[in-house]
Amino acid sequence: MATKKISATKSPALSGAWDGLIHNVPGFRTASLHCGLKTAKEEPPDLALVVCEEPASAAGCFTRNRVCAAPVSVCRQHLKKSRGVARALIINAGNANACTGEQGMADALKMAELTATGVACAAEQVLVFSTGIIGHKLPMEKVTTGIARATQFVREKPCIGDFARGIMTTDLVPKTAGAKCIIDKKMVSVASACKGSGMIAPNMATLLGFVATDVKIVPAVLQKCLSEIVDDTFNCVTVDGDTSTNDSIAVLASGRAGNRTISKSSGGDYEAFRAALHAVCDSLARQVAADGEGATHTVTVYVGGTKNDADAKKIARTIAESPLVKTAIAGNDPNWGRIVAAAGRSGVVFNPLDTSLTLNGIELFRNAEPAAFDKAAASAALKPRDTSLVLLVGDGPGHAKFYTCDLTHGYITINADYHT
Repeated sequence: MATKKISATKSPALSGAWDGLIHNVPGFRTASLHCGLKTAKEEPPDLALVVCEEPASAAGCFTRNRVCAAPVSVCRQHLKKSRGVARALIINAGNANACTGEQGMADALKMAELTATGVACAAEQVLVFSTGIIGHKLPMEKVTTGIARATQFVREKPCIGDFARGIMTTDLVPKTAGAKCIIDKKMVSVASACKGSGMIAPNMATLLGFVATDVKIVPAVLQKCLSEIVDDTFNCVTVDGDTSTNDSIAVLASGRAGNRTISKSSGGDYEAFRAALHAVCDSLARQVAADGEGATHTVTVYVGGTKNDADAKKIARTIAESPLVKTAIAGNDPNWGRIVAAAGRSGVVFNPLDTSLTLNGIELFRNAEPAAFDKAAASAALKPRDTSLVLLVGDGPGHAKFYTCDLTHGYITINADYHT
């Protein structure tokens, strides 16, 4: 099936036209190819590689699921051992290498070693990622051949294949985003790709995501920046409330932009880069919600008026993960009762008399009772794919935004047929 790439959303951090492709960031090369992990046919691609031409500052955030895949453990070890320096990211799709015991760990380490040999770096400077079916051993003969080909390709040319497609599993579309900003009178580029469609919950990182930038920044500051942004973007997207065993996001910074090194998490240079990275991550988070398995609506939940942001986030997440809310939206049903009830069971204290609810611009609820609205018109307003839900619960400073999607028969069909 032909796919259409979702482009980056505009944001104040953007500066000029930018395709958001990783290999177009100075210092980076990518390869994507088929090595037989998904199907025996020559399509689709199922192995992808990112290489930085010099040691890069690196940062990562990973799943909080205690049952984590071997590649997650390897990434954590390598980032610690290398003190936040990396040269390459190697990713396979079709097999998660999760719940595979000691052999799975050995295979993940072997992937790092093979990649390191191909790009001439230390093994701890390679981060490893896998996605797909859990509980199955990796076919290492195929993986070994694939890595050898991928590393050869990047030695010969800056890009071969579609990197964003090479990391997909049940995704219907590849997801990329890009931003540029000015730091120290230098143009800085940020480009990214991610995969995610199901098993999506706000428990870091809800997906596999990869970001390349040419900013010059110390690893510790890059890590702090990423961790903060993840909490406000990828940890504010949910499809089904399930946290995967493999969720990961990594950022590599080549330093090729030539700006003065960002060495602290404050000041104009840091804030400019943070805005660009936030724009990219926020775009990817929304794209994941839009591509939710079986989704027909992309839903943005806004909550405001709470005592603090944490309370608003708790309410927004409860609404976004409610099966009753999600199915009502799937049926174009302006069912305010389900939304208000979800907010009421979130555990956050608020007064219904101070509450108002608007769905796609139509007020449905105010001051603890339904507002006067035309049900047919409200239902018609829900037919477009993009849905905006705004709940105000008082006049406090707290606010939050969550991305989600509706819940349809398509989700059941996909997951009933997808073997773990």
